[in-house]
Amino acid sequence: ASLARACPDGVTESALTRVCGMFKSKRRKKVKITGEDPTYTALYLGNATTIQSKGEGCTDVAVGKILGKSEQGKCGTKMRLTISGQGIRMVHVEGKAKRPGHLYLLHRITYCVADPRAPKIFAWIYRHELKHKAVMLRCHAVLVSKPEKAKAMALLLYQTSANALAEFKRP
Repeated sequence: ASLARACPDGVTESALTRVCGMFKSKRRKKVKITGEDPTYTALYLGNATTIQSKGEGCTDVAVGKILGKSEQGKCGTKMRLTISGQGIRMVHVEGKAKRPGHLYLLHRITYCVADPRAPKIFAWIYRHELKHKAVMLRCHAVLVSKPEKAKAMALLLYQTSANALAEFKRP
């Protein structure tokens, strides 16, 4: 409007609207603002090698081995586990721990489950990459306080990976 008053010769309001319309973005981007990623306290029981990467019952043998090594869940490391768009981040609860936490990248997690035989156990299979493009499948397991928490963690990780895949496929 002020430009139209400054140049009264031939500059109309519709011309200004057309010029301004050229600089507007045709595609509006939506930004989803979310809160912090959900964090759980769990007892990391360990990991075991496995052959199957996914499917019903693929964690049964490995979880059995892990439970045996951890004396049925009595031995383990207390960890803070966060499920995010990156994957599963585990950090030691005691800040004095010498070793840093672990990040299990989402695109390398092939399967996750709240174990039906041991309902308080949340397990996932991770594709570890070794030298010369070799791959090793390992099943990792944590013990949580309630079976509902293990189911919620499995569902959240599944939804997060499904959303990440949909976002990746988006044109």
